[in-house]
Amino acid sequence: MYKQSMLFLFLISGLGSSALAQTSFDHDRFAAPPVAGPGILSEGYPGPPVVSITDVAMGLVPADEIDALSFGDDHLIGVLPHTLVFSVDSASMGIAGCGVSFEASIDTGPGAPPAAAGDIFIQDPSATYGNLLAPPFLGYGAGTATGDEANATWGAPCMPAACYDLDAFDYSVATSTTNGVYFSLAPGSPTLGMLGVGPGAILYSDLSGVPPVIAVLAGAGLATAPNLGIPGLNLDALNCVGTSGPVGTGGGVISAGLVGMSSTGPAPPPSTHLLEFSVAFSGAIDADVLVRVGAGAFAIHTPSAVLGLMPFDNLNALEVTQPLDPDCPPLGATVSHYNGAGINLDTLLASNAVIGGVWTATLTPQLTRMGGGWIVLMRTASAAGPIFDLGLALGLPAAGLSELLVGGAVIGTFFGPPHAGGGSSTTFSLAVPLNCALIGKRWYAQSIVLGDLPIGPGTLDPWFSSASKGVIGTY
Repeated sequence: MYKQSMLFLFLISGLGSSALAQTSFDHDRFAAPPVAGPGILSEGYPGPPVVSITDVAMGLVPADEIDALSFGDDHLIGVLPHTLVFSVDSASMGIAGCGVSFEASIDTGPGAPPAAAGDIFIQDPSATYGNLLAPPFLGYGAGTATGDEANATWGAPCMPAACYDLDAFDYSVATSTTNGVYFSLAPGSPTLGMLGVGPGAILYSDLSGVPPVIAVLAGAGLATAPNLGIPGLNLDALNCVGTSGPVGTGGGVISAGLVGMSSTGPAPPPSTHLLEFSVAFSGAIDADVLVRVGAGAFAIHTPSAVLGLMPFDNLNALEVTQPLDPDCPPLGATVSHYNGAGINLDTLLASNAVIGGVWTATLTPQLTRMGGGWIVLMRTASAAGPIFDLGLALGLPAAGLSELLVGGAVIGTFFGPPHAGGGSSTTFSLAVPLNCALIGKRWYAQSIVLGDLPIGPGTLDPWFSSASKGVIGTY
């Protein structure tokens, strides 16, 4: 039955575009030989793992051990019911019949003992088994394989003495524009002593090479273990939503807000911040997912039993994905960008549209434009013109020529947050309904951009932007 359930989940599963990226991770480098240098690793698929963020960039030293990881972009924990993705430590066995139990007691690689510590698991959407091995799109190999550690690109997963222990991972991956990461450090890491905190603190690095700082809970002080309600414990798994960028300009602040329920969990307690975490060394709640509910107080968000884990198992890596709908046929979402005759100088870049996920449209106004408003036009077809002066068409002073690139029926018209002009990007986001009827539908998006340009007497100077198009999918 477990294998049949895995096949079923493969047929229905999906994730947004980040699932096909190289998963970021760290493993317990002191329990097994390191697979790459210290820092945050990425798969390097199809090659071996590579260091994507060095310990030097994070302000760490080689003897530090990263124990939890988030890029602060886990928005799904506060938008919709969400599905938890996780790993466990080498001593965890799981409840009989679940994915962890199968991997820990039965599944084995050639010449290796059964092991679950390097595997990725997903909350069972049917609530039958508690957890299942992560299917393709949520597993290793840049999303091409399941979460079995045998599919990881680090070679043989086990040695005679120990198996690799995946103790931090994230579906996002560092790029040249990444400018912040949230994490924790394992007990004994030298940087903890330098900062004067224990392993229950959430840290933040803006990747400038200076030592990390303790992350800030918006309006509620520092994210120390006592403030999270876990004094003396080790925070070893993390999802959060927070700001990035230099510490001096507001980076490292975890957003206030209510965490939604997980896909098979109970009604969640009222959290103070968009933050989920798990701990080690408690002896009782190491497999529960927790949230902060007040100063010095936590509550259980998703109990271990819901996740198919025993109370004394240890959930030691955490991620999030959208709920999976067993009634929807799988289809990969697509997105591409176009600019007709190439004269539209304001740029719109949209993301994939995945049911149950979040669609974003990011506007970058032309360099000479002042701040102003913008409107997102989502339609059912593309258009190749006409090219005309939108200012004159709206009864305003002449603004210059731009090209209409969308047409057909109206899907929606949305007002984005004001942009600052001068090439500064701003993003509009929209929840995509978890509705099978949307799968395969085509969309086309373009914006009308307002803001003074250094031509003519007008102050609004409306232009059409470049456009994006795509097909709505399940992953």
